[in-house]
Amino acid sequence: MASSVPIRFRGQARRDAAAFYLTQLAKGILSGELSVQSGQDEMVVATSEFMSLDIEVRQRKRATRVDVKLRWPRGPLIRAAAKKRGLAGAVKPSVPAEE
Repeated sequence: MASSVPIRFRGQARRDAAAFYLTQLAKGILSGELSVQSGQDEMVVATSEFMSLDIEVRQRKRATRVDVKLRWPRGPLIRAAAKKRGLAGAVKPSVPAEE
C-alpha cells in the first residue's frame, strides 16, 4: 500500500507531526506511488523516476518559511520530453518493403 498524506494540510502542527507528513510523502515518492486523502476519498498518484524539485528557504524577522515544490509528468518522461521538443510521432516504425 502507498504511503498516505492528506490532499491539503494547513494549520499549526508540532515538529514531529510535520516530520511525519514529510516522511510519508518521501516514502510515497520512493515507492513510486503516493496516496492522497480527502475526507473519506483516497486517490493513488503514480510518481515519475525523474521530477522537478524546487526548494526555497526564506528567513524573515518573525518567521522562517520553507517552500518545497515537486512536479513530474503524468506519462513516461521520455514521451513528455519528446513532445516538448516537437519530436512526438517523429519516429515511425520501420515497415518491411513489399516484394
